Amino acid sequence: MKYCTLCTAKYDDSVSFCPVDGEVLEDDPSSIVGTVLDGQYQMEALLGKGGMGAVYRARHILLGDRVAIKVLPPEVRNNAEWLRRFRREGQAARRFRHPNAVTVYDLRTAADGTIYMVMEYVEGHTLDAEIRKRGHLTARESFELLSPIMSVLETAHSMGVVHRDLKPENIMVGKPASDGVPVIKLLDLGIAKMREVAGVDSGGNTALTTAGQVLGTPYYMSPEQWGEIPRDENEEIDGRADIYSLGLVFYEMIAGRRCFSGTTLHELRREHVSTTARPLYEVVPDVPRGFSDAIQRATAKDRSDRQSTAGQLAAELKAALETGASGVTWEVPGNVAAWSGSNADTVAMGGSVQTNSDVNAPTLIALDSAPTLPPQGPPAATESLDKSIGAAPALVSAPLDQSTQPQTLATMDSSVTIPQAPRAQIEPRPAKGKTGLIVAAGVVVLLLIISVVGGILLFSKTKSNPTTVKEGNANTSTVVAPKEIARYWLELEPQSAKETPTRVAGLVPIASGQSLRLHFVFSEDGYLYIIGPGGNNNQPTAFLTNKPLPESGLKTNEAKQGLDLIFPSGTGLLTLDKNAGTDIFTIIFSKTQLTSPSFLSAPVTGEPLKPAEQSQLSEFVSRSGQKRPSTELDDSNSKAPFVRVKVEPNQSGNPTVFDIRIQHN
Repeated sequence: MKYCTLCTAKYDDSVSFCPVDGEVLEDDPSSIVGTVLDGQYQMEALLGKGGMGAVYRARHILLGDRVAIKVLPPEVRNNAEWLRRFRREGQAARRFRHPNAVTVYDLRTAADGTIYMVMEYVEGHTLDAEIRKRGHLTARESFELLSPIMSVLETAHSMGVVHRDLKPENIMVGKPASDGVPVIKLLDLGIAKMREVAGVDSGGNTALTTAGQVLGTPYYMSPEQWGEIPRDENEEIDGRADIYSLGLVFYEMIAGRRCFSGTTLHELRREHVSTTARPLYEVVPDVPRGFSDAIQRATAKDRSDRQSTAGQLAAELKAALETGASGVTWEVPGNVAAWSGSNADTVAMGGSVQTNSDVNAPTLIALDSAPTLPPQGPPAATESLDKSIGAAPALVSAPLDQSTQPQTLATMDSSVTIPQAPRAQIEPRPAKGKTGLIVAAGVVVLLLIISVVGGILLFSKTKSNPTTVKEGNANTSTVVAPKEIARYWLELEPQSAKETPTRVAGLVPIASGQSLRLHFVFSEDGYLYIIGPGGNNNQPTAFLTNKPLPESGLKTNEAKQGLDLIFPSGTGLLTLDKNAGTDIFTIIFSKTQLTSPSFLSAPVTGEPLKPAEQSQLSEFVSRSGQKRPSTELDDSNSKAPFVRVKVEPNQSGNPTVFDIRIQHN
């Protein structure tokens, strides 16, 4: 069946245009409501429709479970490249587990070729409805509500998953749990990236990735998503784009209005790229200055000026609420790491943050509709808007009216595609007469001779100096490969004396409650410092300093070149708690012993760092280098995998700071 998007009348599949208003008919997504999908799921209701397909509430016939099912458009069945990408994204989504993110249960193809994804279903409403209902929230209420979202983003970003379309409509406020606190869920994680490569949206845009386009929602898109090149000159969108969007969501929740409110795409782009928002503490006087500063940093125009992780943003906001200051902290909402030794009492090194989420709670999925290209106009870049359909049936917004230009505020609560501007084409001038031909031929021969000689010289130079030559505007520069500074892996304690320890590396999920040790091998002599989650609220806690705890089995934190440094050593162990999540340890390696911040030379006590010390730590990390080291997993030997830590050559003299993430469930 097909239907008219204007008059909603339904017609047979053979009809292409509405006989009443002439509108092009579209497939009726509600036609499968009441049917059984793939012999397993009773389709109960249509929840929403978008460019990635339609979402339904369904019930498993045999088990009785209520789920959300996303049925993909029939056009994708013949798009091999898109299907390969969707499969990879589906596999990644299924591996990703977090109590505050939508869980993907299954990805299937029915006998009739229908491709669908089965996800958990949540009853409730989206954050935009919550804001409309309450008008605005306090800074503390906003922090408590979005803390689970920052925890999700911290874990997702560590796995290379970027949301790209973070907005109130993609944050679900579920029905309160038994303790009266609502369940918070992040919707559509990874969907924006899949939508980029779909090439099947009803708007007809089929070259989203090859044209360098990105998707997002105009009110929350970071400058780099608008096409601005960051200072680091890397055009790849990373997790800091989500931090920017989340900062704007915080702003809207507290101020009761959007931070940027341009009525056209041109106005919104200008605001995001060049307009500094009024500080939140000036808009709402009771907002702590430090809290406002953290939000202003999150929404910085260049991503290098933002918090590097969602956990860092959470720590800054929490410290500001507790102290009323703007101290920067390193804290990741997560789980407990307990440090125990066989001959000593256990020293608590962490705590867990309750997100009040129900892992088995149902989920309501929100999605955006297909992008529709407006008529070409004067702007150099093509603009397109997606119709946005809310997660809950009560929040469905009207389709976009493309009949007038420019698009107004009422039509832009949706996704936008920003393509790269086409490159200018240079037309050769025609030669004039025989004299011109002779001169042109002579020039060509001369250029060929110069090219050959230059190529020989360049080849001989690169042979003697095997580096990569990169041309600049006027000078040439040599690009040297990153330098390996360290390797690390985890040693998992066996469950029984008959078993042997297991060695793992990278983000390999391990069991909660697992005991382990950290192994480091550095390429130079130096000193190792470890900061991990501790205290009741997972605040930064010194695990290893110049004066180690005796129970760690280490008398010094000195690391010798090429030797395996084990932490803790001897009979001591790190033991994860039984709550699933991701523990993050900040590792500092210095060629010289550090005396600043002062707590790095103080004895380890197991007590969380004070707010002032957390601020000192953050400032130290910021000063240690402009770019964090890169890591890569080497599992060529399956029995002895490890992670390489590499730094840029011009930063190898600085203290090296990197994170170790331990995911457990």
